[in-house]
Amino acid sequence: MYFDDELSESRFARWLLHHSRLAGYDTTAAQTQMTILLLTAIALSDGLDATMTTRLAQALGVTPQEVTTAYVGEMRQAVLTELRSHPDLRALDAHLDQLARNR
Repeated sequence: MYFDDELSESRFARWLLHHSRLAGYDTTAAQTQMTILLLTAIALSDGLDATMTTRLAQALGVTPQEVTTAYVGEMRQAVLTELRSHPDLRALDAHLDQLARNR
């Protein structure tokens, strides 16, 4: 991909690139690459809604479940990493873990 961004290196971006090639899209075109980057950013930050998931699945010739499976694990990991990097949330997480152990 022509853009140098950490999103372009994500598993979901690589998955999108691969399936875009299989579906016959010109993956060297700037518009295709920017679409992949945009979809990756949305999926990994907020997730894709049902309409987006369905349309993307149709465009790539895969099932909506395959699209969801391709990004959801990475999205969850990104959210957890962000939460753990915040000092107050890290302290809250440790406190909740302690409460759970003391039950």
